[in-house]
Amino acid sequence: MYRTLHPMLSRDIIHIRENSSGTRLMDNMRKCLPGIMPSKLQEQRALGKLVQEFVAVLLPRRTSTGWYVDPSRLLEVLMYKYPFLEEKIHIRLQGDARKIGGRHHTYIGVSLLNHECKLRGLSYQNPKEVYPISLFYESDSRDNLEENLEKQNFIEKWIAGSSPETVFYLGGDHMFIQACLDGSNVLGPLTNTGWNLYHECDKEQKKEVAQSGLRTDLNLPIDRVHPDFLFKSIPLGHVIPCILHWITRCVEKLMNLEIENMISQSNKLAQSSSHFGLEDLVRNMRANVNKRGVRHGTFRIIFEKNGHPERISLNKDHALVIISPPPSGREADYPHVLNNVVSHTKISNTLPDTVKKFLNFEGELTEFSCVAMIWESLYNLFKILQKEPTHDLIDTEKEGSLRPFDYLWGYSENQKREYKFHAERLYQLFCLRYSWTNLTPYLMKFIDYGLHFMTTLEIPLCRFSTEGGAHRNYDHNCFYYQHTTRHGGRGRYDPNFAIFSSMWKRLSFEISRGEGNASEAYLAYVERHTAAHKIQMAFRKYTVKAKLKKNGWVDHPSTDQEKNANLKSLSLLSTEMCDTTGIGDSGKLQSSELLSGKSFILTGTVPKFGTKKMTHQTVTKLIESYGGKTRKGTPGVSKGRSTKKYYVLVNDQHVTKDSSKIPSVIKHALSVGYPVVHYTFLFDTVEQKSIQDCSRYIPPYLENIKKRICTQPTLHQLHFKKCPRMITLLKGPRKRKLKPEQEKKVSKNVAVFYALLKRKEHRKCFTFSESAKFFGQLTKEYTQLPSNEKEKYCRMWERQKNEKSIQARRLAELKRYNTLPRPNYTVPCSPVAEGVPCAF
Repeated sequence: MYRTLHPMLSRDIIHIRENSSGTRLMDNMRKCLPGIMPSKLQEQRALGKLVQEFVAVLLPRRTSTGWYVDPSRLLEVLMYKYPFLEEKIHIRLQGDARKIGGRHHTYIGVSLLNHECKLRGLSYQNPKEVYPISLFYESDSRDNLEENLEKQNFIEKWIAGSSPETVFYLGGDHMFIQACLDGSNVLGPLTNTGWNLYHECDKEQKKEVAQSGLRTDLNLPIDRVHPDFLFKSIPLGHVIPCILHWITRCVEKLMNLEIENMISQSNKLAQSSSHFGLEDLVRNMRANVNKRGVRHGTFRIIFEKNGHPERISLNKDHALVIISPPPSGREADYPHVLNNVVSHTKISNTLPDTVKKFLNFEGELTEFSCVAMIWESLYNLFKILQKEPTHDLIDTEKEGSLRPFDYLWGYSENQKREYKFHAERLYQLFCLRYSWTNLTPYLMKFIDYGLHFMTTLEIPLCRFSTEGGAHRNYDHNCFYYQHTTRHGGRGRYDPNFAIFSSMWKRLSFEISRGEGNASEAYLAYVERHTAAHKIQMAFRKYTVKAKLKKNGWVDHPSTDQEKNANLKSLSLLSTEMCDTTGIGDSGKLQSSELLSGKSFILTGTVPKFGTKKMTHQTVTKLIESYGGKTRKGTPGVSKGRSTKKYYVLVNDQHVTKDSSKIPSVIKHALSVGYPVVHYTFLFDTVEQKSIQDCSRYIPPYLENIKKRICTQPTLHQLHFKKCPRMITLLKGPRKRKLKPEQEKKVSKNVAVFYALLKRKEHRKCFTFSESAKFFGQLTKEYTQLPSNEKEKYCRMWERQKNEKSIQARRLAELKRYNTLPRPNYTVPCSPVAEGVPCAF
């Protein structure tokens, strides 16, 4: 019989909502609505079933510092959520990094860009429409991406094995795109030829124009070759950085240039004995920016002690507020940012006649009008790219059609002409005002490639913004703190795994509530994969057990000899698995793959290789000819440490007794744990065509130096090792408040403990009846003890109880060790096959 339902007051609902988390809220609702909601046991069983389905369908696996799921399986599941997708599928692959729980955290996600989503009212920037496929710790540096993506190479295999009807794009901020493209530090705004991602040219090319005198008529191609691109199956024309980052970095550059001009202008005013100085110009700009509400009206321009201004840093919202024109009729409330900052003096218009004719320049040009037109053109370029172009119906009789083939998609000719006009005006006036040397890669993307993407891409550029992905990553941050204990939740499973599991629960719920037959087909799909996964796990367990039995495995070892036999069996199994990978007993590889997967850091002068003189360039060519890579320096902590094994090649002159004379590169390599060896290690490896033992090539005095250098924790210790929080150690074990019936039970146990202790002290021979009578007297004696004595014996009882629980836990661990290992157990590798994990 269920209890009678009582009406709930609004005050009760507010109290439950304000003082309960999600789990406690459901518990309170069960108490208020008995018999209506499922029980907690049913909820836990359903949760366990969802986790089993997630593991069986998406196949989560570990990377070096995180997790990833099978992207092809995820796409199959998404087809049940979006059954309206037709032949061609457009998938955007994007990445982002941010700090979660005090640590850098990177996510790689996918989202759909099809026109069908637009016709059904779905948002391309909705965080719920972005699905992560890989989550790992540390930043989105090149080393960390190689460590977590290139080793398994699961994304590239998925893209290369997809059907031709599936089109892939790569999006993200400029730093993420550059890290994916560049593996040799070639790209970058400071390099001579690395400022352009799409076309290889030097900086002098920025001032080139076509024969017509227009920059937009050059039509630069997209033909640059990136040999170290992580996703080689994605064409370079489908690599689209986020335009929100474009506009933000461009506004920062314009603001910094104007501040530099303010300093030079104030110097001229000081020479002309004017009362208008630098402080007045800075005050005017700050007031104009704060009137627009940037940083809640606390925007400041900070100067260093040497008089140089600090670089201005903005987010996308602040950048758009600064560069946007004020609403009509509100010009007095929101003046131009450069009002009373840039003078209205005339400047000489040196533009060619063809450019003047194209831009419709008439009359004189002042400094303020020039800068205002630059800002206006940049805003219009962003506005055209950010706005979703209209789609026109081909046949008016098909009004309300949801098929994309019934519409005309893309930018209109008027939009393209307007974009070309503003791009040309931005380029010409910027060169006139600031010189072409101040053109940044972000500005050149607006000028050179915005119109190209508008013409060639099937998808509008506004859909490549990473706003939804950034919000998705922020949701991961919120999930991290909501569903795990603080500082990583190391007492439970990894938060990255929890995020994937949460994504699966949401997907499963949305598909099951969908329309049509998609939900029934989805349930059949999940049941099929769950059954196949169970069969596969049983087969793996049987296969491993048979192989171990063949090598002499003992199920329940009792002696040291049997335990050693089990270790030998594991070693033989590891050697067998390594033989299947193609590595023979000799350890020799092909000459072109001898150093494949290994990276070297060159320091100091290079000794002779036989009779041949060697330099850093010749050693680099030698390493690359055998499949290896070289690096200028060790990856720093701020850019994400890697578990990749770097070999630091040194000369004896760099490793001396005096640790203060050792280069910082070697010190950092020792602190991280990279092997520091002599150059002869490389030369002997090349001569003998096999990897040599590093211990034979360690320079002298190195062990003494290691003791003086503080070693840093490895990535495994940093992210996956379970350890208590410092505050927990300081506060000690938490005392739980016991219920009355529990207090009675504890008091009874302590009384029995006291009686047993006192009976041992008497050491008398009792009959059974006398012993029981004496035992009862001792228990009554305990109840009459003072409170401080009771607490003393209670602490003694708790100490004995804890010792017994620790002993039981050790016995359970020993029993677990003696049993058959789990299917995903990583077998300790033999010396021959060191570093090759067991793949069963």
